[in-house]
Amino acid sequence: MQPGPPYQQGPQQPYPPQGYPGYPPPGYGPPPKKSNTGLIIGLVLGAVVVLGGGGVAAFLLLSDGSGSSSSAAPTSSKKTGPPDKYTSMPGCEKIGSGVRNLPPLETPKGEEPASTSNNDIVYTSSSCSWREYGAPSALVTMYLAKSKEPGTGSGEDWAKAGYDNAMSDGGEVIPTLAKATKAGYNNIRSEGQCSIKLYQGNVEAQIIVSGAEPTKPIDQKLCKENALKVAKATSEAIG
Repeated sequence: MQPGPPYQQGPQQPYPPQGYPGYPPPGYGPPPKKSNTGLIIGLVLGAVVVLGGGGVAAFLLLSDGSGSSSSAAPTSSKKTGPPDKYTSMPGCEKIGSGVRNLPPLETPKGEEPASTSNNDIVYTSSSCSWREYGAPSALVTMYLAKSKEPGTGSGEDWAKAGYDNAMSDGGEVIPTLAKATKAGYNNIRSEGQCSIKLYQGNVEAQIIVSGAEPTKPIDQKLCKENALKVAKATSEAIG
């Protein structure tokens, strides 16, 4: 709103006519000056009313319904996705019972917190290792991603991202593997090992099988067969 013009004093009123030209009669001083106080007050009040009315008019114009942006309903940007399928991971004994002739199971550590940069999930890991001197070994590492806010799908998104990341460096997709959502042989650049990566709902898992001497090349075909057996048992145990 532009400020109004400055208040201006009205013109001075002339003395009233004296009836005789020249000086006033003796004994009388000059007639008293007429006070402008009432005029000034009137002008001030008038200006306030005018300016106030202009302000109200401007406010009404600015508040007009034509400004739809202030009254438009906000759009929802909340992320949605599949609910978390799992709240826990299976024990190593359950996985091992699905594979014959595995080496002895090392004492598992159980489920423990895992490091992640994703603030939308609670991330935990669990590992199972079967080892014996002079025999092929197997290692299963599972990661559970639980969405902090139900219904956002953050858990499954993170599990899928883990699988995609592992397979992005080259891999061989396995068309079907028990109950896994997706699975594949991923490249770990080791002639003495082979690996399968899978994700199932909001759980991802990696299975690594090593030869009797991990530093030496092994039969990759046999390694993949053994890894597939452990991966199937892992998927079935996850449920």
